[in-house]
Formats: sequence, structure tokens, C-alpha cells
Amino acid sequence: MRHTNTITLLLAVASLGGLVVAAHAKSEDRTEGCAASGAASPGELHREWIMVGWEKHRGDPPFDFRDRLGRFYHWDSDDIRLYDNFDPQHRVARSASEWSEIWTGPFAALVEARHSVVDAPAVIDGGNLSATTLEFAARLETADGEIVGNRARTSLVWQCTTDGWKIIREHTSVRLVSREEIDALVPR
Repeated sequence: MRHTNTITLLLAVASLGGLVVAAHAKSEDRTEGCAASGAASPGELHREWIMVGWEKHRGDPPFDFRDRLGRFYHWDSDDIRLYDNFDPQHRVARSASEWSEIWTGPFAALVEARHSVVDAPAVIDGGNLSATTLEFAARLETADGEIVGNRARTSLVWQCTTDGWKIIREHTSVRLVSREEIDALVPR
């Protein structure tokens, strides 16, 4: 009986030791160079992605997706899924290159695209993967002077790479809003 209790105790200690090792390994799971806070963290990158990457002002140079937004996306991953219901064809891109092909033409045709963050980024940090969600408003001016207003909720999944955080998943849900609402959300 005493021998059985000793073995049980040793197994329990070994199990606990394994949990401690697993917890320690999980805490060190983050690849070097991926910030959990500050300007290079997923939440702040998400804000920059919309407020800098997708922003377009009159007189800006021609839009080039890779120049403007390339640093946010994982260009070499085979595990990309990117979707935005604002795309009339409702395509799912399986690479950053496909995403660029979907959005370069329509975005380049806009005269102006201005944004505001309506709901600040919410972040779930999972070590090598992080998820962010934010809501933004977009005031888009077409070449014929039409103003299109929308509110969008976007969720991004970021993968920690040797080059920092990169988007591997994107889901954006958009709803059109009135001219009055967009003018209030994104003042001129």
C-alpha cells in the first residue's frame, strides 16, 4: 500500500511538473520580435491598417496595395483567408496577392477615402496568434463625386513571424449609412 502511495505521489508530481513545463513553454511561445503592447502590437497595427493603410487624400500618388498595405499581410503563407462583404462578388482571397488584385482597382478609382475608428481595437493575445476587432467608418468619394458612407466591423488574425505581426485572416462586415451619418462620423 505504501509503495502504491509513493508511486501515485511521484506520478502526480511528474504530471504537475509537466504542466509547469507546458505553461512555461506557452509563455515563451511568442516568436522574437512580436510586440504584445505599443506601436508594433496587433491592436495598434489594426488601427494603423485602417487609418493609414486605407486612407486616401486628394492628390495622393496612385494607390499601390503592396506599397500601402503590404507590410501588414503575410505574403508567403499558404494559410490565408481574407473576406470583406463590400466586395460585390463576395470572394475569399487565399493570398495577399489575390487580396491586392480584388481591391487595387476599386480603391485606385476613388478620389478620396477617409476613415475614423468608431470602436477601439479589442485584442485577444494568444502568443503566436492574436485576434483583433475594431469598428470603423469610411467616407468614400467616387470619381463622379458620389459620397458612399459605411460602417464596418473588422476582425483580423495576426500571426507572429520573424518580421513581426502579419495578417493571415480578415473578415470585414460592412453596412451602408446615410450621408448625414457618415458626415457626423467622418467630419470633413
